[in-house]
Amino acid sequence: MISWQEFLWQQEEPDLMRDRLCIGSSSPTHLDCRIEGADFRRQPATAKDEIVVCAYNVERGLRLDDQLRAFGGDDGMPPPDVLLINEADRGCTRSGDRNVAREYARALGMCYVYGVEFIELPRWWGPGGSVRGRCEHGNAIVSRFPLGNVRLIRHRRTRSWQSTVQRILHVGEPRLGGRVALAADVRIGERMLRVYSVHFESGDRGRGSSSGDAYREAQAREVIEDASDLQRGVVIGGDMNVSRYPRLREDDASGEPTTSALAGAGYEDAHEALAGSERVTTSSGAAMDLIFGRGVRFAEAGVGPSGVWGGVSDHLPAWARVSL
Repeated sequence: MISWQEFLWQQEEPDLMRDRLCIGSSSPTHLDCRIEGADFRRQPATAKDEIVVCAYNVERGLRLDDQLRAFGGDDGMPPPDVLLINEADRGCTRSGDRNVAREYARALGMCYVYGVEFIELPRWWGPGGSVRGRCEHGNAIVSRFPLGNVRLIRHRRTRSWQSTVQRILHVGEPRLGGRVALAADVRIGERMLRVYSVHFESGDRGRGSSSGDAYREAQAREVIEDASDLQRGVVIGGDMNVSRYPRLREDDASGEPTTSALAGAGYEDAHEALAGSERVTTSSGAAMDLIFGRGVRFAEAGVGPSGVWGGVSDHLPAWARVSL
């Protein structure tokens, strides 16, 4: 018997300026934060043998309304049952002081959980624009099925974003915290599927154990380890920041350590059958947004068309039909 503890939903509307999720930090990279979640489902979803999982980096929610309109229209993708979201702002001026993950769940009539990756520090300019006060930024899981056994994994190996120069001058991307993976079980009738919303380390600077590849591989292995004892299907999805992957996979994908670690642990790439050009999710020509699984079967997979999604985030959504 698999234990199940549904998330304790917080239906009251939070005051984003007062109700912060993080209460402190033990170091510049490790925060002490609670998980937020609410249930906006209008009725229970009917159990089925196949669900659609979508991994989407929403670029802070800078164009949130456009994204939600795309999901509500002819978006070139099957309607998602589970969204694995990255880069969701919570109370940041650059994205209109909005709770991006919560607004996704409300608009789509789903439930959600949200975990903080970074506390964004004030800046006059930087990626996404100015930030006038401290705010929160992280990963979310949005689902039409109940979520339980929710945990936030704060990666042991993570790069520090604490730049004294950027913090003092209020420029660039000064922040506290580090990479996280948000884990939850999705209850689909009497079955459960474990999902992880991941956002692995970015950048390629550094060498050896300090390289971007080394950080990403270590973070992937932490998620693999977390799921190693589970006797049910597992899906890992999100912005894995593997900029070299689509070019390598056509010749020798073994040169990319993060995806190689997943494949070596028995995880299947949902988009494996697609040509590299068909799975690109960024303007740089890379397939950074990936979905891997074990104990499940991927019936179909794709990427949201750039004609619909290209102007609403700097990433395209990746989706897969998951047979349980």
